[in-house]
Amino acid sequence: MKKEINRKRIGFFLIGLYGGGGEKVVLDLAKGFLEDGFVVDLLLFSREGSWKDRVDSKINIIDLKVSRILFSIFPIMKYFRKERPVAILGTSEHANLILILAKIISRTKTKILVRVGMTFSDLFKNYKNKRDKLIPFLIKIFYPRANTIIANSKSVAQDLVKTSKLSKNLIKVIYNPKFIQEIKEKSKVCKVKSQKFLTEKFTILAVGRLEKQKDFTTLIKAFSLVKNKIDAQLIILGEGGQKKELKNLILDLNLKDVSLLGYPNDEYSYFYMRNSDVFVSSSLWEGFSNSLIEAGIFGLPIIATDCGSGSRELLAPNSDFNKQLEKGKIEYAENGILVAKRDGEKMAEAILVLVKDEKLRNNYSQKIRGKTKEFEIEEILKQYKKLL
Repeated sequence: MKKEINRKRIGFFLIGLYGGGGEKVVLDLAKGFLEDGFVVDLLLFSREGSWKDRVDSKINIIDLKVSRILFSIFPIMKYFRKERPVAILGTSEHANLILILAKIISRTKTKILVRVGMTFSDLFKNYKNKRDKLIPFLIKIFYPRANTIIANSKSVAQDLVKTSKLSKNLIKVIYNPKFIQEIKEKSKVCKVKSQKFLTEKFTILAVGRLEKQKDFTTLIKAFSLVKNKIDAQLIILGEGGQKKELKNLILDLNLKDVSLLGYPNDEYSYFYMRNSDVFVSSSLWEGFSNSLIEAGIFGLPIIATDCGSGSRELLAPNSDFNKQLEKGKIEYAENGILVAKRDGEKMAEAILVLVKDEKLRNNYSQKIRGKTKEFEIEEILKQYKKLL
């Protein structure tokens, strides 16, 4: 019993388990701290979501049992008083603001770590209801009261300073963690048997929610240009509100080699990453894409939109992160290819270059595999533990 008392305790606060990139990062961090000997608590506003079975059985799940997110303040304050964790981390604007308010009211010594995984300048543009439009104002007031603000890329950190006028001294850049060896092993477990996946064809892979942010419309149009030149297939893994719209676009363009295959689990995604030829990210905005890192772990040559986020940081690490390509431009960067947002013609051009140039593909494969070693869970945990 003594050993249990002496173990450090850390908490994580999530709105739900719906499968977002931030949630994935939190679950990986929670697992990492658990394996490192910490007592780990996962505080949930809602236990619902497709990832509820992904939570490690040794993690303590605390259901806050409140009807509105704002009411989470009271059970969180009780948690601070009873469990006295060394730190608690949130990873969405709502969760982060709740944690900071709970700290202020309770005067707890627990360190509040707020993680930001998206450029706020892009995120705020998509707020539609009146309540959400208050969030930028609240962030400017309350985020400085956190112990540390964690940005998942240098681009996100720069955007935080610019958009929310936060001090650079409060912000620490820590990349998303990955269990690299485990990811590789999981790719071998899943056995996909589908007539829609023909291994002899040149395979272009994309992964992400079927929503406006990922801009799969441009990718599908780019693929139609590729199909005019070569025999290839496009696999898109993900679910979301634009599924019907994308299916209609595929039919309109008479594309028989585009497959929307859903996203049942990570193993499924890793299988396709291990067996594809090129990975394409067509996003309009991102923080630091988990799927880009994971594709890099498998050595997949990457083409990504230069969307003011981690894509430039990953593929062109020695460039100016404030730079963004204009339409009609293409950049053959150190670790992959960058194209402008919504530029289907240049995206198609980049794909065709990689199809024809095997030497370039192999070079990018080797470079990106080496770069993604920086995201190994042990290295990321060291950086988090320095903040505790």
